[in-house]
Amino acid sequence: MKEQSILPESEYLNARQLARKLNVSLKSIEKWTAQRRIPCVKIGYHWRYPVIEINKRLLSGQLVSPLEKAE
Repeated sequence: MKEQSILPESEYLNARQLARKLNVSLKSIEKWTAQRRIPCVKIGYHWRYPVIEINKRLLSGQLVSPLEKAE
C-alpha cells in the first residue's frame, strides 16, 4: 500500500472557499497567507488550505484571536 505525504485535493480549500468559511474578506486570507498566520501549502501556482488543519485551529481558537498590535 502506497502512503501519501499530502492530503487529497478535495481535502484542501482555495482562498475564496476559506474566506467564505471564516466569514472574512479574500484580502484577509491573502494577508494571513503572506504572514504565514494560517496553515497553507502551495500546489502548483496556487495556495491551498488543508481543511483538517484549519478545523483544528478553529476549534482551538487560534484563527479567531485578534491580531497583536505592533508598538
